[in-house]
Amino acid sequence: MKEKVINIAANDDSYTADIKRKLIRVLTENGYNYYEGFNEDAQLIITVGGDGAFLRAVRDSNFSQIPFIGVNTGTLGFYPEITPENLENFIINYRAGNYTINPVNLIECEIVTANLSDTIYAVNDIILKRKDMKTIHLNVFIASNHLEKISGDGLIISSPLGSSAYSKSAGGSLVYPSLKTLQITPLSPILSNAYRCLECSIIVPPEFEVAIYPERREDYCLAILADGELFEYDEMEHVLFRTSKKVVNRLSTGTFNYWNVIKEKFL
Repeated sequence: MKEKVINIAANDDSYTADIKRKLIRVLTENGYNYYEGFNEDAQLIITVGGDGAFLRAVRDSNFSQIPFIGVNTGTLGFYPEITPENLENFIINYRAGNYTINPVNLIECEIVTANLSDTIYAVNDIILKRKDMKTIHLNVFIASNHLEKISGDGLIISSPLGSSAYSKSAGGSLVYPSLKTLQITPLSPILSNAYRCLECSIIVPPEFEVAIYPERREDYCLAILADGELFEYDEMEHVLFRTSKKVVNRLSTGTFNYWNVIKEKFL
């Protein structure tokens, strides 16, 4: 039956493969059919791996409205909620309806060049750099107000969930997942008599649009990474960032505790 189909998206390492086989057995014993990949008629998508597997499944599904939940066989694992030891308990709770569906707002990025307008989305973060990886100069506007010019390696725009990833490594703040914000974090900004910008990240409320304008002609050729997926553009005019109304649905059984995860992973 279509309504009993559950998608499985798994990494291909040997440990994850063992856990995937266990998951398939548990699903089958509980009357579910499984599909390896993306079936649009499935009722749930279970990822097996770490954060990368979760984000890859979301992107491969084209940001499907089918709920996602992850089994953690990776290292950090902010997105996966289920431990391999709790697969049976999860399926019991899922069958009984003991779960919640939490919408996660995406980052929306509108790219405007001399020849096109394109929109891409991300769950975690979007990174702007020059295609040749040289120093880039970017003018930052928030709600149509010019704030600063950032000169350096590039810029990270992250979601609250993505604040614990690359943005944190670059000196950004941790942001509680329920807050609908964007965080702007400069990458290796140049601070000298010639170049000045804020040395900290900036957290922007959801009603504000962030506009980025490349300053120099050599800055017009951009490499944009959305959750690790590369997009390249030439003749860039500007890039707009918003907290999107578009969401993905994250299923939770109530076992995820953000502060425990932060303590376990970082302290």
